[in-house]
Amino acid sequence: TAYEENDLKTFWEQFKKDLPDLAAKASYIRGSTGPTMARLEAEKANPQADVVWGVFNDYVTGAAKKGLIEPYAAKESATIPARFKHPENMWQGVTLLTVGFAVNQKKIAELKLTSPKAWSELLEPRYKGHIVMSNPSTSGTAYLLLASHAARLGEDKMWEYYDKLDKQLSQVTKSGGAPGRMAVSGETPIGIALAYEVEMARKQGAAVDVVHPADGVPWTFESNALVKGAKNPQNARRFLDWAVSKSAMASYAEWRGTGITRPDVAVSGPRITEMKLIDVDFVKAGDPVYKERLVKQWQEKFAK
Repeated sequence: TAYEENDLKTFWEQFKKDLPDLAAKASYIRGSTGPTMARLEAEKANPQADVVWGVFNDYVTGAAKKGLIEPYAAKESATIPARFKHPENMWQGVTLLTVGFAVNQKKIAELKLTSPKAWSELLEPRYKGHIVMSNPSTSGTAYLLLASHAARLGEDKMWEYYDKLDKQLSQVTKSGGAPGRMAVSGETPIGIALAYEVEMARKQGAAVDVVHPADGVPWTFESNALVKGAKNPQNARRFLDWAVSKSAMASYAEWRGTGITRPDVAVSGPRITEMKLIDVDFVKAGDPVYKERLVKQWQEKFAK
């Protein structure tokens, strides 16, 4: 799993309550998305994991193309809208993530700036040197951003946009979580970040806001899949059934707020369907050939 430890505590406690017999036999290994999926590939001949849980769907799509997972339609997965599932049931999406601007209120006020409201605004001279983003070769968040802008603008205009944006940045980080943390701590006034991570910091008292860009919100979801050649396939399927259940989704909502795929689970705040979501083809975005090409082009242009 690529879920963060804090989130996992909540989710795992719910799993133990709902399926105590299975939980007694189960354990998880967590890591960042890239290393987690690299490990899955390295163990292909002798799988050590039975399921992939809560990993960005573009990475899981890539794993499907490499023959690392096999199809399984979890019980109750029919409650999840089609746009959040692989057409051949290679994965089901469970938790939704949006990318926005993490804005440190104090730093913005000190610089006599206002919060940017759109991607186009980030190119204005007043924001030069005040923006941090992450590297798409090491960060799932940054690759999501790249694929989203390609879908939003078309590739040619996307590269034109990135050429201009690159000149505005103060830093490009390896970690996708770093720009948000830097905005929370005041190291930068603006970080391009996963919204939920920043929202959690705001709930804990940080002077930070999340702005969802008016000209298109990049988004993705974390999904679950059955590992091909799993040593415990029946238990794996039981876990995957639980992982899309109402009970599991309610526990996800404690950390993701509105960002869950089942529409029959209560959430607080604006539903993700109310945002201007960029129309991304996730099967295309998850194709390793497409992804490698985009990331390689980014590295050639902007890796310093």
